[in-house]
Amino acid sequence: MNFKGYEYEFATRSGSGGAFAFAATRLAGRGTTESRERPTRSLSLVLPANNQGKPITEDVAVALRQLVLGQCPAVVRSEFFTQGPGLVFREHGHPLAYGLTITNPSTTPMLRALVMTIQAQILRTLLFDSAVLKLPKTCNPLMPTTVTIQQEALACAIANIIWKAGNGQSAILCLPQANVVHVVGSPQFNEDGLTEKLQLCPMSRIEDLHQTVRRNVHVFQEDPGPALMLILYSAILTRGIEQVTEDLGKPTGGDGILTPVKCLLNINGSISFSPISLFVLGRASPFLHNGVQYQEDGQGCTTEETGVLIRSPIGLLVWMGNEAKTSTYNVGSRFKTPTVPIWIVIASEQSGVLFGEDKGILRDHQAENRFQLYYHTSTFHQQNPMILKINNRSRDDSMIDAPVPTLEKLIRTKWGDARIDWGGVEPFV
Repeated sequence: MNFKGYEYEFATRSGSGGAFAFAATRLAGRGTTESRERPTRSLSLVLPANNQGKPITEDVAVALRQLVLGQCPAVVRSEFFTQGPGLVFREHGHPLAYGLTITNPSTTPMLRALVMTIQAQILRTLLFDSAVLKLPKTCNPLMPTTVTIQQEALACAIANIIWKAGNGQSAILCLPQANVVHVVGSPQFNEDGLTEKLQLCPMSRIEDLHQTVRRNVHVFQEDPGPALMLILYSAILTRGIEQVTEDLGKPTGGDGILTPVKCLLNINGSISFSPISLFVLGRASPFLHNGVQYQEDGQGCTTEETGVLIRSPIGLLVWMGNEAKTSTYNVGSRFKTPTVPIWIVIASEQSGVLFGEDKGILRDHQAENRFQLYYHTSTFHQQNPMILKINNRSRDDSMIDAPVPTLEKLIRTKWGDARIDWGGVEPFV
């Protein structure tokens, strides 16, 4: 079949839809080049006996692909589906044991940004909601001592992202059946190795969602694997396809039919903010400003742009190369001043997380005079915690003409007078 300049060949495959024989593949080790060459081992999916879900249908599969990447059928980029980064931690006991890492240098900026968004959720659990992890009182939350603690924090983060998209009322968890295809190739859909295999599991309690994610955490740590698309699909179906479509922008035409005018991911892998907002706020809005703003198109029509409606649980700071371009993103105070001191950092095509352990810097102006933040990025080259000492009181005019690192410029979008002490480390952002 020829479609928009692409040639597709489809072969009909049959699958057993009723058998409860699920399997997922996990590569041993941490996802390094060497570990990917090791033999694989099979790990079965574990679903509640009273909630084995239902197979995905063609209509849902097509709608998901169109909403995420703009069209279906289309050329499949495997890194978006089955070959994306796994949610893999450093070794427990490592100075960065709290951190996810990406070992594939060709991972797209968008996928890196989503990993860092999940990292922010993990840090929120470790630092400010550690009771759910039942950590020993002597345990440093930034130094998980076991794989179990790491996986529990990851499961909490994933469950919270999906549950938030359902407004805290319900969720749909997407998990893949390894050897079963529910949707075969057709003129409307071409297989991507993941979407056609999904089992959709509705959940009415966050405890059930968290437990199911925890029991199947190996699926999300498979490296390379489908983790990011599974979480994105789950968040979309939990919020509702029509609602996510509305989040992205108002539909065109007068027929009232909701047709996506935008999509969540750019096929070239560049960063877009809608999926980040979906993971943080439970809404897939591309707008970062506070509240609702109205824009006129010059023809007498006004467009409603809904941004951040309440103070965000996790922050977002943006720097796009210069002040003029950065200002066009109009990041509002509800992202700049979140409820906990954790910020997703987007600096052009780079991403990371800034975070602190003291909530006081968000509610006490005196605490903002001098404080410290950690910076974490997904790169495997970062081997130790980066601690930044931030001074908002005194200025060193002797350094006024010195080059300002990108991360320092980004921090000044929140604290305009900030001077950064990098602790003798050469700035790498």
